[in-house]
Amino acid sequence: MFLPLLLLLSASSLFDGKTLKGWVNVGGANFRVENGAITVDKGPGGWLRTETTYKDYELKLEYKTAADGNSGVFLRSDATGKPHETGYELQIFDDRKDFKTGSIVGIAEATESKIKPNEWNTFEVVHLGPKITVKHNGKKVLEASDKRSLSGFIGLQFNPGKPISFRKISLKELVP
Repeated sequence: MFLPLLLLLSASSLFDGKTLKGWVNVGGANFRVENGAITVDKGPGGWLRTETTYKDYELKLEYKTAADGNSGVFLRSDATGKPHETGYELQIFDDRKDFKTGSIVGIAEATESKIKPNEWNTFEVVHLGPKITVKHNGKKVLEASDKRSLSGFIGLQFNPGKPISFRKISLKELVP
C-alpha cells in the first residue's frame, strides 16, 4: 500500500508574544497584548485574523477563559463575510446545546471535552485537504472531513461580555 508522504515545513509563530504584528482586527474589539497573550474583553463582537492565508497546516495554541466562555478559532475563513460560514469555527463554548468545545460548528461534533476554567487549555489542529483533526487538552476529540474551504485565514473570535486570552500560537505548513 502506498502512503502519501508529507513534507513538514518548520513551525512558525503566528504571535510573537509582544505585538499584534501579522494580525488584522475585524470588528473593533479591544484585542491587545498583555502578559505575553492576546487578550480581548471589550467592544463589539469580531475577530482578529492573520494577514496571511493558509491551506494545509498543523496549528497549535493555548487559550484561557471562564467556565461560561464563548469564543472560537476560525480556520480557513475569508476576509469578508461571516468567518464561521466562509471557513470553519472551532468552538470554545461548553454551554451550547450542540457543537460544544472542540467541535467544528455546523459540521461535526466533538466527543466530550470541557474547558478548564481560568486555566490555559490547548488546541492542536491538523487541517489537510478536507480532513480536520482536533485535539483538546491533549485528547483527540474530533476527526471530520469537509470541502467548504480549502484555504483561508486563521482567526480568534470575540463575543461581547466573554473575555478570552490566547497565547503560544504556532503554525506548521504541511505540503502533501
